[in-house]
Amino acid sequence: MKKDKKILKTVGNNIRSIRNSIEISQEQLGFLCDLDRTYISDVELGKRNISLINLNSIADAMNVQLPDILYNQKQNIKKPPNSNGNDYIVNKKFKFKSGFIVKPEDIKFAVSMTSDRLEELPFSLFQSINLKALSGIVGAIFALFLSKRVGAIINPIEKGHPDIIPKSGKNSPEDILRNYPEGLEIKCTVGNVTKGSNLKIGQKRLPQLTGITWQAHHKDVKSLLGLIIDFTGKIKDKNFYPAITGAFYSDKLLVEDWGKISGITGRNTKVTGMKASGKKMSEGWGMLINNYDYIEKYKKIFSFNI
Repeated sequence: MKKDKKILKTVGNNIRSIRNSIEISQEQLGFLCDLDRTYISDVELGKRNISLINLNSIADAMNVQLPDILYNQKQNIKKPPNSNGNDYIVNKKFKFKSGFIVKPEDIKFAVSMTSDRLEELPFSLFQSINLKALSGIVGAIFALFLSKRVGAIINPIEKGHPDIIPKSGKNSPEDILRNYPEGLEIKCTVGNVTKGSNLKIGQKRLPQLTGITWQAHHKDVKSLLGLIIDFTGKIKDKNFYPAITGAFYSDKLLVEDWGKISGITGRNTKVTGMKASGKKMSEGWGMLINNYDYIEKYKKIFSFNI
């Protein structure tokens, strides 16, 4: 084997080894570094004379240094936590199917990647939007990463339900996509806090947290993946970036689980809140931030045990 071919083979083998160790597919790696899956495949097979720019993009996407993939050395790469230093625990029994299968490692991957992407944004952005808009941004980023991870797609229409659907629904007509029979609806919440707490963006909400209530635009949501957000990520100027601290799922929701619909007149968007602080969701806890204070607070709110 010529020397240049041997180098390409070594780099390809190292990339594959690291990619497998962090449990992402070629398609997911390509998505993270904006390269096609077939390109990633050719690189791993040593068939591509990869540019330094693309090599650096791949290293960044896998959270490793260039020397880790350039040299033929024994790999000791650990699955990287997100950069805010948070770690997560998952419920190994957490698994459900809704046109595609979602497993604990899928949730953890999407949560970690979402937190990383949030920390790439200027903190001034979060200071310029309200908490409702923040929940929308977090939900959209999470849905994108989760859909890629599980081989699904984002619902093609803006007001489509649910948020993630199987790839088979891609070319469905709009009236079907508005209430597609399979898929996953995702909602985020920052939770309810003590009245008069006057918390600012960037301050941890946990000490003042009194309940968890997810909201929807109608009472027909039967299955839901509910995410909890708090400001517990990277610190910037004494402020914390937002991060996902919990993920709960239920496919047993009833119309009676949702409260009265408000905002049915004027320019307000129709919205209803889940009753009883979403305690029904505790039956399907999937992921929690590995922090004693958060775990104890959520156990108290949801009345469940790990």
